Amino acid sequence: MHISEIGLCGGHSASGVRVDDHARTTVPRLYAAGDLACVPHNYMIGAFVFGDLAGADASQYQAYEGELPEDQLREAHELIYRPLRNPDGPPQPQVEYKLRRFVNDYVAPPKSGARLSLALEAFERMRDDIAAMGARTPHELMRCAEVTFIRDCAEMAARASLARTESRWGLYHDRIDHPRRDDVFWFHHLDLYKSPSGTMEFTVRPVAPYLVPVDGFAPAGGPSRHVGEVHPEHVATAGAREAAPVALRQEPTAADTAARPRADADAQATPRLLELLALAEDEPDLSALNDYLTDPDPSVRRTAVTVLTEILPPGTGPALASALKDPDAGVRAAAVASLRELVETLPPEPALRDGLAAALSGADPAVRAAALDALRALRLGDAELFAHSLSDSDIAVRVAAVRALVSVDASVEVARAAAVDPSREVRVTIAKALATMGTGSDMVRSALAALVDDPDALVRGAAYAALGTTGCPAALATRAEAALSDPAWQVRAGAATALSGADSELAVPALAKGLTDLNADVRKAAVLALTRHRAVEDARAALATATTDSDADVRAYAARAL
Repeated sequence: MHISEIGLCGGHSASGVRVDDHARTTVPRLYAAGDLACVPHNYMIGAFVFGDLAGADASQYQAYEGELPEDQLREAHELIYRPLRNPDGPPQPQVEYKLRRFVNDYVAPPKSGARLSLALEAFERMRDDIAAMGARTPHELMRCAEVTFIRDCAEMAARASLARTESRWGLYHDRIDHPRRDDVFWFHHLDLYKSPSGTMEFTVRPVAPYLVPVDGFAPAGGPSRHVGEVHPEHVATAGAREAAPVALRQEPTAADTAARPRADADAQATPRLLELLALAEDEPDLSALNDYLTDPDPSVRRTAVTVLTEILPPGTGPALASALKDPDAGVRAAAVASLRELVETLPPEPALRDGLAAALSGADPAVRAAALDALRALRLGDAELFAHSLSDSDIAVRVAAVRALVSVDASVEVARAAAVDPSREVRVTIAKALATMGTGSDMVRSALAALVDDPDALVRGAAYAALGTTGCPAALATRAEAALSDPAWQVRAGAATALSGADSELAVPALAKGLTDLNADVRKAAVLALTRHRAVEDARAALATATTDSDADVRAYAARAL
């Protein structure tokens, strides 16, 4: 959840489940460790330490015997299996995306009471969306259950932020309506728990005395104080929330239009946009938005694309693909941004493929590149469709075409482009792409052999590095050995990587010399390459010398190899 996630993860902040020094929670015989527990900067090491403490403490108890509460079992069963009863309901990725957008828009810092209150309203509405989610597989069931937990954590974060009427921890809790830190009332923990009625309630607990004093931070101690529920503030809106705003001015006369054509056109946009934004609150389907997506005013169309992205109704993908052909650059840019943001949640339907394929012939290169990326991510394209873009006039589009061809394992098309593309950036991308496809293929090696003679050092370096994956035959290994003395360190590092896939008799002596290179990246590449040859005694001897290297990474890789 972008920066807001830091506030929900115990190891990265002062939040999480309350534990004592034995990892006990306030629930008898329930323990917490690692990022879940309220132990700042706990991380994985904390998980190990507190896991050990929890195990030692729990060993004094016997396993539970007896019947489990039937009502709790029914609730747990309902939580997990409910989506199976509604397999055609909203898919989990879309519901989770919508929920995370609310968190990023309203809970992420800088915070305010109004935004946090709007967040709570949104999280309450999300209960219905979550209850309607559908699933068909065990993995989807797990993800659906996870969305319910994300919603609960998001509400806890919003209510806790609303309760803490101060700013603290720099960016992480920056309340623009309470900009100052208040150590008198808020040098405290906020303990959140569920009341008997099921609501979230808070107790303010003073910070315990520090074992190591910190200047400027002396916990005052004292008793805890009960805060109770934290309710959202009343946030004013432009009219009733249930209905769209109504313009109060009268429609212009013909004389008005003739006298002020430009001013009147600008004035007309405001009620139209307000109408659209009010409609978005009701989460309309696509048919209700089509009129705005084709509005004569570009600002209305651009806003309609944003609304479409927020509510994500069925048919969103084809509608965004259609917006890629909009005559206004701003609308196209909004559609590109939305496609990139939503690509993992859009269903790969034929109508979306057709729209994206049509966008490949548009005049806007940003649109063409985005269409290729979306086709690749959704697996809606093929080698023939992608290869056509290798001759595009724009570098970014050709780079996207190479990546798309990799996704369909079209090694022939990528190898052919290696020798003809005029752009260094594209040739580097091709070299890296060839390392991931057609390992051992003569065509791939032939393309890389051409690229190691490229006039550009970055291309040569990438081509040599690719040989470390595809395999480095004797003829290319000899050239890699010579390249260890190239003036460009990128080429030397790539050559060392290439020798990892070469015959040990040639590679080990050359790599041992590479361990004396002045550039740490080259030495690191040589150590990693020698690791592939560590069955050879000379390679192990060379690695032993690298354990005293001046660079920490080189020493660490050498020690691990041994």
